[in-house]
Amino acid sequence: MSVSKYINISLSDVQGVLIDLDDTLYVYEDNHDRALKDVHKEFFSDMDYSEFARFYRNARNAVTQRLVPQGACRSRLFAFQNIFETLGVQQPFVRAYVADALYWDSFIANMVLAPAADAFLVRCETLGLPVCIVSDMTAHVQIRKIEKLGLAKRIAHLITSEEVGAEKPDARMFLAGMQKLGIRRGEDVIMIGDSLEKDIIGAQTINIRAYQVSLTQEF
Repeated sequence: MSVSKYINISLSDVQGVLIDLDDTLYVYEDNHDRALKDVHKEFFSDMDYSEFARFYRNARNAVTQRLVPQGACRSRLFAFQNIFETLGVQQPFVRAYVADALYWDSFIANMVLAPAADAFLVRCETLGLPVCIVSDMTAHVQIRKIEKLGLAKRIAHLITSEEVGAEKPDARMFLAGMQKLGIRRGEDVIMIGDSLEKDIIGAQTINIRAYQVSLTQEF
């Protein structure tokens, strides 16, 4: 399936829009890299960054495998706790709590709404189309992101895997979004996201027209 540009996404015969958040409305990786480096500097400066990044990735994978499909499988706090426990740090849960707060404060501080996504949301607003974000993550973190991006009054609803108890591409995620929008038929809504497997194929299984976007190709 080819990647679409926001400007080419058709809004004809649509009653509402489902849309992913991370790497769909803003660029994820730059914010993550900055946040992880801040955590490394504060708590793990005696360790080479590449080694710390490996610890972090292994910890994230372990937490995800243990807790999926619960929203908590995305928890950075549990990942940091895993690292502190592996290193034999005392009161690892306390250190993890502080590291998690630092990570998200740093991550969210520099988030910027992608111009192409902003223009698309303006089109939705002009047409009176309600928008629901459908995201694999814990609700409180995604709400902070939405507020930082200036979308709190522009997005009608938010669905997270924490609320649904499942992750995309599970049909329950998209059905929950449709329910929030008051839409019964998949044909009356569209889904937009960056992941072919999670966002596009998942939505298409229940007859939702889906568009894959790539912010790196919007520039």
